[in-house]
Amino acid sequence: MHYKCIIFDFDGTLADTENQAFTIYNDLADKYKYKKITREDLHSIKHLNFLEIIKLIEVPYTKIPKLVKEGQRLLKASMETIMPFQTDIKESLLKIRDQVNYMGIITSNTKKNVNKFVKNQNIDFFDFVESSPLLGKEKKINYIRKKYGLEKHEVIYIGDETRDIIACRCAEIECIAVTWGYNYLEALEKENPDFTVDNFSDILEILKSNK
Repeated sequence: MHYKCIIFDFDGTLADTENQAFTIYNDLADKYKYKKITREDLHSIKHLNFLEIIKLIEVPYTKIPKLVKEGQRLLKASMETIMPFQTDIKESLLKIRDQVNYMGIITSNTKKNVNKFVKNQNIDFFDFVESSPLLGKEKKINYIRKKYGLEKHEVIYIGDETRDIIACRCAEIECIAVTWGYNYLEALEKENPDFTVDNFSDILEILKSNK
Protein backbone atom coordinates (compact mmCIF):
# COMPACT_ATOMS: atom_id res chain seq x y z
CA MET A 1 0.00 0.00 0.00
CA HIS A 2 1.25 3.46 -0.87
CA TYR A 3 -0.29 6.59 0.63
CA LYS A 4 -0.49 9.42 -1.87
CA CYS A 5 -2.23 11.94 0.38
CA ILE A 6 -1.79 12.72 4.06
CA ILE A 7 -4.30 14.96 5.83
CA PHE A 8 -3.70 16.61 9.20
CA ASP A 9 -6.14 17.84 11.76
CA PHE A 10 -5.12 21.23 13.18
CA ASP A 11 -6.08 21.89 16.82
CA GLY A 12 -4.45 19.34 19.08
CA THR A 13 -2.48 17.79 16.22
CA LEU A 14 -0.36 20.52 14.64
CA ALA A 15 -1.17 23.45 16.94
CA ASP A 16 -1.30 23.50 20.73
CA THR A 17 -4.49 25.51 21.24
CA GLU A 18 -5.66 23.84 24.45
CA ASN A 19 -4.93 26.68 26.89
CA GLN A 20 -6.49 29.28 24.61
CA ALA A 21 -9.55 27.08 24.02
CA PHE A 22 -9.94 26.57 27.78
CA THR A 23 -9.84 30.31 28.47
CA ILE A 24 -12.11 31.22 25.56
CA TYR A 25 -14.70 28.61 26.49
CA ASN A 26 -14.90 29.86 30.08
CA ASP A 27 -15.18 33.47 28.90
CA LEU A 28 -18.09 32.49 26.65
CA ALA A 29 -19.65 30.32 29.35
CA ASP A 30 -19.57 33.31 31.67
CA LYS A 31 -21.10 35.51 28.97
CA TYR A 32 -23.95 33.11 28.13
CA LYS A 33 -24.40 31.63 31.63
CA TYR A 34 -23.25 28.14 30.71
CA LYS A 35 -21.37 25.79 33.01
CA LYS A 36 -17.70 26.76 33.31
CA ILE A 37 -14.99 24.10 33.44
CA THR A 38 -12.01 23.70 35.74
CA ARG A 39 -8.59 22.25 35.04
CA GLU A 40 -9.80 19.09 36.78
CA ASP A 41 -12.76 18.97 34.38
CA LEU A 42 -10.33 19.30 31.49
CA HIS A 43 -8.56 16.15 32.63
CA SER A 44 -11.89 14.28 32.66
CA ILE A 45 -12.89 15.68 29.27
CA LYS A 46 -9.82 14.14 27.64
CA HIS A 47 -11.29 10.71 28.41
CA LEU A 48 -14.61 11.48 26.67
CA ASN A 49 -15.94 11.50 23.13
CA PHE A 50 -17.57 14.59 21.62
CA LEU A 51 -21.16 13.82 22.62
CA GLU A 52 -20.10 12.95 26.17
CA ILE A 53 -18.29 16.29 26.41
CA ILE A 54 -21.41 18.19 25.31
CA LYS A 55 -23.40 16.38 27.99
CA LEU A 56 -20.80 17.21 30.63
CA ILE A 57 -20.65 20.95 29.92
CA GLU A 58 -24.46 21.14 29.67
CA VAL A 59 -24.55 23.38 26.60
CA PRO A 60 -27.62 22.77 24.39
CA TYR A 61 -26.49 20.98 21.24
CA THR A 62 -28.23 23.55 19.03
CA LYS A 63 -26.10 26.30 20.59
CA ILE A 64 -22.78 24.59 19.85
CA PRO A 65 -22.26 25.93 16.27
CA LYS A 66 -22.75 29.55 17.38
CA LEU A 67 -20.47 29.05 20.38
CA VAL A 68 -17.76 27.48 18.22
CA LYS A 69 -17.96 30.27 15.64
CA GLU A 70 -17.61 32.96 18.28
CA GLY A 71 -14.78 31.06 19.92
CA GLN A 72 -12.92 30.85 16.62
CA ARG A 73 -13.21 34.61 16.18
CA LEU A 74 -11.72 35.11 19.63
CA LEU A 75 -8.99 32.57 18.91
CA LYS A 76 -7.92 34.57 15.87
CA ALA A 77 -6.52 37.26 18.16
CA SER A 78 -4.31 34.66 19.88
CA MET A 79 -2.88 32.96 16.80
CA GLU A 80 0.41 34.85 17.13
CA THR A 81 1.04 33.15 20.49
CA ILE A 82 -0.01 29.61 19.56
CA MET A 83 2.87 27.19 19.20
CA PRO A 84 3.25 23.87 17.38
CA PHE A 85 3.54 20.66 19.38
CA GLN A 86 7.02 20.02 18.01
CA THR A 87 9.78 22.62 17.91
CA ASP A 88 11.25 21.27 14.67
CA ILE A 89 7.84 20.93 13.03
CA LYS A 90 9.02 22.40 9.72
CA GLU A 91 11.74 19.80 9.24
CA SER A 92 9.38 16.98 10.25
CA LEU A 93 6.61 18.11 7.90
CA LEU A 94 9.02 18.51 4.99
CA LYS A 95 10.19 14.92 5.48
CA ILE A 96 6.58 13.74 5.61
CA ARG A 97 5.74 15.83 2.54
CA ASP A 98 8.47 14.04 0.57
CA GLN A 99 6.68 10.71 1.11
CA VAL A 100 3.36 11.71 -0.49
CA ASN A 101 1.92 13.52 -3.50
CA TYR A 102 -0.39 15.76 -1.49
CA MET A 103 -0.40 17.06 2.08
CA GLY A 104 -3.19 19.12 3.55
CA ILE A 105 -5.30 20.08 6.55
CA ILE A 106 -8.96 19.40 7.31
CA THR A 107 -10.03 21.13 10.50
CA SER A 108 -13.02 22.36 12.47
CA ASN A 109 -11.16 25.65 12.88
CA THR A 110 -11.31 28.42 10.28
CA LYS A 111 -9.09 28.65 7.22
CA LYS A 112 -8.02 32.14 8.32
CA ASN A 113 -6.79 30.89 11.70
CA VAL A 114 -4.94 27.96 10.15
CA ASN A 115 -3.35 30.06 7.41
CA LYS A 116 -2.20 32.59 9.98
CA PHE A 117 -0.57 29.84 12.04
CA VAL A 118 1.22 28.15 9.14
CA LYS A 119 2.59 31.48 7.95
CA ASN A 120 3.77 32.38 11.45
CA GLN A 121 5.53 29.02 11.73
CA ASN A 122 6.91 29.17 8.18
CA ILE A 123 5.15 25.93 7.23
CA ASP A 124 2.81 27.30 4.56
CA PHE A 125 3.54 24.52 2.06
CA PHE A 126 0.31 22.53 2.39
CA ASP A 127 -1.58 21.72 -0.81
CA PHE A 128 -4.95 22.49 0.74
CA VAL A 129 -6.66 23.73 3.89
CA GLU A 130 -10.34 22.86 4.33
CA SER A 131 -12.71 23.84 7.13
CA SER A 132 -15.38 21.42 8.32
CA PRO A 133 -18.14 21.35 10.95
CA LEU A 134 -17.26 19.67 14.26
CA LEU A 135 -18.95 16.49 13.08
CA GLY A 136 -18.86 15.27 9.50
CA LYS A 137 -15.22 15.64 8.45
CA GLU A 138 -15.76 12.62 6.22
CA LYS A 139 -17.54 14.89 3.72
CA LYS A 140 -14.43 17.04 3.33
CA ILE A 141 -12.24 13.94 3.18
CA ASN A 142 -14.36 12.56 0.34
CA TYR A 143 -14.28 15.95 -1.39
CA ILE A 144 -10.48 16.00 -1.32
CA ARG A 145 -10.25 12.40 -2.46
CA LYS A 146 -12.43 13.10 -5.48
CA LYS A 147 -10.74 16.43 -6.25
CA TYR A 148 -7.31 14.80 -6.49
CA GLY A 149 -8.50 11.52 -8.00
CA LEU A 150 -7.47 9.39 -5.03
CA GLU A 151 -8.58 5.92 -4.00
CA LYS A 152 -9.62 5.40 -0.38
CA HIS A 153 -6.53 3.33 0.42
CA GLU A 154 -4.29 6.14 -0.86
CA VAL A 155 -5.41 8.63 1.81
CA ILE A 156 -4.54 8.70 5.50
CA TYR A 157 -5.71 11.18 8.15
CA ILE A 158 -3.90 12.27 11.30
CA GLY A 159 -5.97 13.51 14.24
CA ASP A 160 -6.10 13.73 18.01
CA GLU A 161 -9.79 13.18 18.83
CA THR A 162 -12.24 10.31 18.76
CA ARG A 163 -14.40 12.21 16.26
CA ASP A 164 -11.46 12.22 13.83
CA ILE A 165 -11.27 8.43 13.96
CA ILE A 166 -15.03 8.12 13.48
CA ALA A 167 -14.88 10.45 10.45
CA CYS A 168 -12.13 8.32 8.91
CA ARG A 169 -14.16 5.19 9.44
CA CYS A 170 -17.14 6.83 7.72
CA ALA A 171 -14.88 7.88 4.82
CA GLU A 172 -13.34 4.39 4.78
CA ILE A 173 -9.77 5.65 5.00
CA GLU A 174 -7.02 4.85 7.49
CA CYS A 175 -6.32 7.01 10.51
CA ILE A 176 -3.33 7.82 12.68
CA ALA A 177 -4.25 8.96 16.19
CA VAL A 178 -1.73 11.19 17.98
CA THR A 179 -1.41 10.95 21.75
CA TRP A 180 -0.54 14.57 22.51
CA GLY A 181 -3.87 16.27 21.75
CA TYR A 182 -7.37 16.75 23.11
CA ASN A 183 -8.11 13.07 23.81
CA TYR A 184 -6.06 10.67 25.91
CA LEU A 185 -4.81 7.41 24.42
CA GLU A 186 -7.39 5.41 26.38
CA ALA A 187 -10.26 7.26 24.69
CA LEU A 188 -8.65 7.06 21.24
CA GLU A 189 -8.08 3.31 21.46
CA LYS A 190 -11.79 2.72 22.11
CA GLU A 191 -12.42 3.87 18.53
CA ASN A 192 -9.76 1.53 17.10
CA PRO A 193 -7.52 3.81 15.02
CA ASP A 194 -5.27 2.08 12.51
CA PHE A 195 -2.18 3.52 14.19
CA THR A 196 -1.31 5.52 17.31
CA VAL A 197 1.83 7.65 17.50
CA ASP A 198 3.70 9.58 20.18
CA ASN A 199 5.69 11.89 17.89
CA PHE A 200 6.08 13.07 14.30
CA SER A 201 8.92 10.66 13.56
CA ASP A 202 6.49 7.76 14.12
CA ILE A 203 4.28 9.21 11.37
CA LEU A 204 7.22 9.26 8.99
CA GLU A 205 8.01 5.62 9.76
CA ILE A 206 4.42 4.58 9.02
CA LEU A 207 4.57 6.30 5.64
CA LYS A 208 7.92 4.72 4.78
CA SER A 209 6.78 1.24 5.79
CA ASN A 210 3.71 1.47 3.57
CA LYS A 211 5.52 2.22 0.32
